[in-house]
Amino acid sequence: MKYANPEIYRAHRRKLLGFIAIYAGFILLGSLYPFSGWSGLNELSLQFLTAPWPRYVTRTDLATNLLTYAPLGYAFTLWFSLPGHRQRGVVLGVMSGILLSFVCESVQQLVTTRIASNLDLLVNSLGSLVGALSAVHHSRWIRAGSAMRLWRRRWFRDGLGSSLGLALLLIWLISQFALVPLSGIGWLHLHLRPLDMPPESLTGLNAPWLLALFMEIAAVGAFTTCLLRPGRYVGGLVLLIFVAFFAKLLVATILLKLSVVGGVLSLETLGAFLLAFWLLLLPVVSRQRRAVALACMAAMILARMGLAQDFMPNTSFLNIVGLAKHLGAMWPVLGVAWLLLERGVLKPKPQAGAG
Repeated sequence: MKYANPEIYRAHRRKLLGFIAIYAGFILLGSLYPFSGWSGLNELSLQFLTAPWPRYVTRTDLATNLLTYAPLGYAFTLWFSLPGHRQRGVVLGVMSGILLSFVCESVQQLVTTRIASNLDLLVNSLGSLVGALSAVHHSRWIRAGSAMRLWRRRWFRDGLGSSLGLALLLIWLISQFALVPLSGIGWLHLHLRPLDMPPESLTGLNAPWLLALFMEIAAVGAFTTCLLRPGRYVGGLVLLIFVAFFAKLLVATILLKLSVVGGVLSLETLGAFLLAFWLLLLPVVSRQRRAVALACMAAMILARMGLAQDFMPNTSFLNIVGLAKHLGAMWPVLGVAWLLLERGVLKPKPQAGAG
């Protein structure tokens, strides 16, 4: 992207440098977690580069490493690029991501609970490459962002409250990497029976899955409609149902074997989506959308409090699934807080003299 004003260009580079420093620091801290069991510097070695690949490789770890390093590769590429020329930035951006990954993997040898892995180094490098290649089209991403802002103004209310509500919807989307609604409460299991293999009787239905997913989609749908402009109710619901279903299918494709991804299209999943959509289209529900959202989110919170051993999942948040489980636990709590505060605190005040 070209900058006619040198001051704007320098300010842009300062912001990039700040992001790179903070983001790289978080990656380094995550590599050293849990910061215990330190060993001496004599443990440092390059042998992990030629060691056999780990015996057990999970899609969760691969997806986490790839997604973590992509933003860094993107930022490095922009930092090293000359205005209007990205080729130099791509090469140096990928090399910088590889170097940071190599440093993090090497330092992990000093923490007895962590393992330096050549596979992690490879996937981290691929993540940097994905981010660097994406940065080649930075100007197009900027234009797409401008188009999204225009779309946001047409469909959603203005003000800080609406912006925070949309941020909560983004948190909910990330929480989909947990793969199950209300993850961690102990009574839900990922249902992998494809749609073309229905149960032989009603007793074969995974009722807890259907109920939890129905509760989740109803809560998200009612919450989303509280952000819409007048006249956008039905269109907003249709878009939400499509995005929510696509997000669940995409996450399953990333984290699960292709042979079982079709199980996401189970009868219970489709039934939960259709029931939630039908409920939200009822006139009484559309008029009381805020109360419905509060009721559904409160039910999700009570279910977790009553059925989970701990309210927050007992898992690490340093991989994408663990992070999603933590966000999934907090999302209804944050949603309830937003619904209670939005009218009195976050709703934009009318301007003086407005009729």
